Amino acid sequence: MKTLAKITIAAALTATGGTSMTLPAAEAATRHHRHHYYSSSRYYYRYCRHSSATTGKVVGGVAGAVVGHSLLGHGLLGTAAGAVGGVVAGGAIDRSMTARHRCRYYR
Repeated sequence: MKTLAKITIAAALTATGGTSMTLPAAEAATRHHRHHYYSSSRYYYRYCRHSSATTGKVVGGVAGAVVGHSLLGHGLLGTAAGAVGGVVAGGAIDRSMTARHRCRYYR
């Protein structure tokens, strides 16, 4: 029972720490408006959103904490190292999966 309690506490701390580090920046800093470029003599607007990849970071952190706890050692160090690796990997995977959906082009 103590092991389950430790895993639950580690997962809760990881999820809380991961979400508090990914707070969105100011609205003006996260959005890019009206980048102009010329293509075949037509004028376009490009609107891009910034992806904070919060979902990927939280899921990756929890999964990494569970895997790190079982593979790297049954202590806090293995859990923390797995959580950090999971946050980095989860954020990268989430951003790469949503990259093509972030920009829209208008005339």
